[in-house]
Amino acid sequence: MRIARIAVAAVATACACSAGSAQQAAPGTNLAAALKKYQLRESVRPARQLVPDWTEPTRMIVKIDKPQRTAWLQEAMPSGVTVVGVRNEAEAASQLANADALILLGCRADTIAKAPKVKWINVAGGGADQCLAVPRIASGDILLTDGQKVKDTILAEMAMGYVFALARSIDVGLENQRLHDFYAIHGRAAKQLRGSTMLVVGLGGAGTEIARIAHALGMRVIATRNSSRKGPPFVSYVGLANETAKLVGEADVVVVCAPLTPATRGLFNTAMFKRMKRNAIFVDWTRAEITVPEDLAAALRAGTIGSAALNWATGAPLPKTDPLWSAPNLILAPWAGTGGGAAVNRANQSKADIEMRWLVIRENMRRFAEGERMYSVVDPKRGY
Repeated sequence: MRIARIAVAAVATACACSAGSAQQAAPGTNLAAALKKYQLRESVRPARQLVPDWTEPTRMIVKIDKPQRTAWLQEAMPSGVTVVGVRNEAEAASQLANADALILLGCRADTIAKAPKVKWINVAGGGADQCLAVPRIASGDILLTDGQKVKDTILAEMAMGYVFALARSIDVGLENQRLHDFYAIHGRAAKQLRGSTMLVVGLGGAGTEIARIAHALGMRVIATRNSSRKGPPFVSYVGLANETAKLVGEADVVVVCAPLTPATRGLFNTAMFKRMKRNAIFVDWTRAEITVPEDLAAALRAGTIGSAALNWATGAPLPKTDPLWSAPNLILAPWAGTGGGAAVNRANQSKADIEMRWLVIRENMRRFAEGERMYSVVDPKRGY
């Protein structure tokens, strides 16, 4: 172990200039700015109390974006902690047996099974449902942190993009373009967003950002959340989660921002769609399982609701024969919201944004190593 630490220290010295250059390429990126931007909250209890039988970690495995990242992360670690940077899951395989923490390597059950010592997992995504399917995480034996709030802007822009497209029948225009006939399919009646009402189901980090954008457009925003009735001034009413069925009938646009939990699974079904306005826009981009797919397809065919967008954000494939594929007035997208996948998403991030995310990761690594309070801790009981 001592030899490994000396080797890492040597790499850190050799790469100091490169790491510094990375920071200089993104001026204004510092931890205080990142925490202010993402509005992250510390856990109530420190890591040493959150993790059963916590002991000081000695080895953290991190999926890095560039070679010099490892040395930069190592600089923030206390004595005795070694950071091992890997480019992919295959490179991590030989390191899992002695890992105390896995950062940005996901939470696949087979990976965790090979890491008996791991006590902390950090994932990039904002949803915890797949990780909580792993018994050691669900029981609280492994501390889980995720990308909640860090991805708010990207997710909010994606959701609002769907709202704009559906409000102006852009999806119909693209289909007509494919058919080489501008008037092959008649679009829906245009919906003016200014003056209309949006219901945000799940007023968390991304939900709050969507509400802010909608309010700036002149929309009246109402919302539900599971924790309390508190909300920002641009949300005119915040109801509890059990008020969703009552509030959904007021909305011209319904945007689902809630995490997938036992309470939200299948929340939008035939009964819920019947409560909505007949010309309402429905957007679900968090988890596909919150919507009952066959009920959504039926509601669109019957004209129960006006139009919808659904990210197929689930590990289950959508069969080629599923009625969703041919449902009218529906934008159906893959998990990332684009056929380009993760590579396109990374290309669209600014250097400053990338470095801010890494600053948060590095600070959480330091805090775990010291047993301190951490950011973006998932509560297994709540599911987020």
